[in-house]
Amino acid sequence: MTAGSRHISKRYTCITADIRCFGRSAARLTEFQWPQLLQDVQQLLEQEKIERVAIVGQSLGGMIGLRMALAHPALVAGFIASDTSLSIDHPEMLQRIRDRQITQKAVTVEQRSLGRWFLENEPEKAALYAQINHFNPSAHSLPPEQWGQALADMMRPDALLPMDVLGDVKCPTLFVVGSEDPIVPVSAMQEAAELVADSSVAVVQDAGHSAYSEKPAEYNKLALSFLERCVYPR
Repeated sequence: MTAGSRHISKRYTCITADIRCFGRSAARLTEFQWPQLLQDVQQLLEQEKIERVAIVGQSLGGMIGLRMALAHPALVAGFIASDTSLSIDHPEMLQRIRDRQITQKAVTVEQRSLGRWFLENEPEKAALYAQINHFNPSAHSLPPEQWGQALADMMRPDALLPMDVLGDVKCPTLFVVGSEDPIVPVSAMQEAAELVADSSVAVVQDAGHSAYSEKPAEYNKLALSFLERCVYPR
């Protein structure tokens, strides 16, 4: 759920959560639901005896992070939402997701997600990025239709959060978005930031849906600056 944790861990204690149905956290698709994912994070923090945490969430991780900030405000000291639709009822983002599901079924993950600059200038790293799904048991061991439906179910109208709940986020929040993100438009993150009292938007130029991977030096600088300034001031 976190991004850039190796760099950030030089100054802070970091825990990288392996989300249920991803990586080594194999699980039944019936367990891939918001309540279960939130409970997983909460129990992980309880197990590690962590009473306050800053959440750095990429894409799906950002959706979980928002729900954690809303459900457990005393627990979440800060939130970095990275290239994430937040699973909110935002018409433009939802339309982009629907369009991609229809038109890009046969396109590779890197072609769907990465910015042009990264593909052209960092082809070896783009090839490594393409290996992500090889470590996802749900993506490579289940029929694509089942996994795709499970992901789509997370974005059903009754599973989305209304935009106005963003006003209930009380922790300092940084929205990070790639200028070429095909799912999350910069304008949507600016709209979200207008609703969160203590928040700001950082746009990573020439990055797509994974700014943390495409422009790691810039991303890590933004994340560390936010944590030091807004969450853990010295």
